[in-house]
Amino acid sequence: MSEATIRFQNLMDESWQWRLDVSPELAASLGLLPARRSSHSLDPRSAQSFADRLEYIKRSLKDLEDLIESVGGIENVEKRLSVELFRDQLKTYVENAKYESHLACINRLEGPQTDLPLYASYLPVGTKEEVAFYVDFLSSIKKQNTEVIALLQEGIDKKNLPAKCSLDGVPEQFMSHVENGGSAFLSKILDSTNVPDDVKAKASAIVENEVVPSFKEIADFLKDVYVPALPTEIACTKRHPNGADYYQKCLEFHTTTSLTCTEVHEIGLKEVERITTEMERIATVEEGYPDLESYKAHLTTSPEFQPKNEEDLLKNYRDICGRISPALLKIFHVRTLPSTPFQIVPTPSRSASTAPAAYYLAGGGDRPGTFYANTSHLQTRYTYEFDALSLHEAIPGHHTQASVSAEQDDLEGFRKYQEDRRYFEAPARFPFYTGYVEGWGLHCESLGKELGLYQKPSDEYGALSMEMLRAVRLVVDTGMHGLGWSWDRAYKYMLSKTAMSEQDAGVETTRYVTWPGQACAYKIGQIEITRLRKKFEDETGDKKDVRDFYHVVLTAGAVPLTILEDKINELIVNVRGGGNTAGEAAGKPAATKANNDDFLNQMTFVPAWCKCCVVPGSHGFATREKI
Repeated sequence: MSEATIRFQNLMDESWQWRLDVSPELAASLGLLPARRSSHSLDPRSAQSFADRLEYIKRSLKDLEDLIESVGGIENVEKRLSVELFRDQLKTYVENAKYESHLACINRLEGPQTDLPLYASYLPVGTKEEVAFYVDFLSSIKKQNTEVIALLQEGIDKKNLPAKCSLDGVPEQFMSHVENGGSAFLSKILDSTNVPDDVKAKASAIVENEVVPSFKEIADFLKDVYVPALPTEIACTKRHPNGADYYQKCLEFHTTTSLTCTEVHEIGLKEVERITTEMERIATVEEGYPDLESYKAHLTTSPEFQPKNEEDLLKNYRDICGRISPALLKIFHVRTLPSTPFQIVPTPSRSASTAPAAYYLAGGGDRPGTFYANTSHLQTRYTYEFDALSLHEAIPGHHTQASVSAEQDDLEGFRKYQEDRRYFEAPARFPFYTGYVEGWGLHCESLGKELGLYQKPSDEYGALSMEMLRAVRLVVDTGMHGLGWSWDRAYKYMLSKTAMSEQDAGVETTRYVTWPGQACAYKIGQIEITRLRKKFEDETGDKKDVRDFYHVVLTAGAVPLTILEDKINELIVNVRGGGNTAGEAAGKPAATKANNDDFLNQMTFVPAWCKCCVVPGSHGFATREKI
């Protein structure tokens, strides 16, 4: 490694280490708590902490640009790409900091009421040191909640506010922690045989005297001060201090393209028309119904397509993933697939009523990836959509995607791992390239027949129904934020074009209000990845091996769509020139994935935890998937 390359590498490594040090919540979500050099147990959320963070990132950007100017580029192609992406990460944060998105830090999907219990679930309590860290976490909650209230008040003062509908039911979410005595934070400690009784008593006292009252304080502040100050206006272009520019930056942040609001809207309308034609063909030609509406009525009312109970819903997902697993070798080299297992569990009951139908959270350390399935409102969880949701959220979708990336030993930390949290901070944060992440999930839904799924017309219709949802998102997101649509118009449009229940359509519509531009990334990304596969197949002819294509797509880590195209173009040149294929030239050593049997043994769920799974609306890439 040249001296210049080492200097670039040191800058990238130090920046990633700083991110872990300053944010224990990020480190825990990635299973990287032991890698931290600092000991505080909760992210600082004061105004000063955000100012300090921005100052550090500005210095890092200057150091990087000074180094680029002094030594020029580096020869290694992959390292050069890493430097380019690193610069993009820093510039995105700095240039968008003016939007101060961190001030609108609570909504139906995010905030201390959901984020802190999730963080608690990540923290181990197996050793004395881990227990001490957990107790310190409990002691820090009151301070962080106080800082969050101060951020919300600053948002009021600066008129940097979310729409009122984005806070519907949120005070009640906070009060649920009060009413159950903070059990979400205590159960891990009280149930552990490793924790002495005196420590359990100390933890219980902290939760009773500090944690629970701090949640009550936020609930009261929201009800009495914050929610009354919120605008009923849903369009971020009208309620945000830099509205039009802010929305365009949100679109660019999530789609990783320069498409405008109008362009995205038009793409959506065309996709809705195309998918409707396919749906009508299935309804009338294959299923024999007089029209699409009568077929939709059958699908949404017939007990045949409704889980009998929670366990039946979970069993459906388990069975589907079991069928997908061995078929993955049709599209992936053995060496491409990850060894990280995944579990399927119900969405936590405290957030199920406002959560999407499902979502995925990546694993980390010894923690498996987790596919959350919403088991509330069972009559609206249509089984004909389960094939597509499994492909999207689990395998070969987000679980495969996130795990392959995290297992690439030669990638820098910021490329290996996805900071899949705090969507409200977009675009004033480090990018997570939603177009790639969620585009991949939706692209995977199109692989159903290739992998032996969609064996019934209703299943194929279910896939189209999920694709229609993503096309509708292009229309509705841009409609509400840029083209004057009301919430009711968007809601009714969704009901008219999809088979969603009124419950899910309402949750989805408010989600798009809450996260401007995020929902547009799925379809834009899927269109591009599908186009790139066709380009690869057309231009490599008899030499094509789709496993090479998917190897490059997955091992790249999350990247802008323009960068992904560059990598596929390189692959095409390599394959046409007779060079090593992606499966031979890159990835883990062959010894780590010796044969198909090893792979099939590794690609299993965690049996004891296997419960279930995705969204209308899952990123997310809350996220993602957040289909």
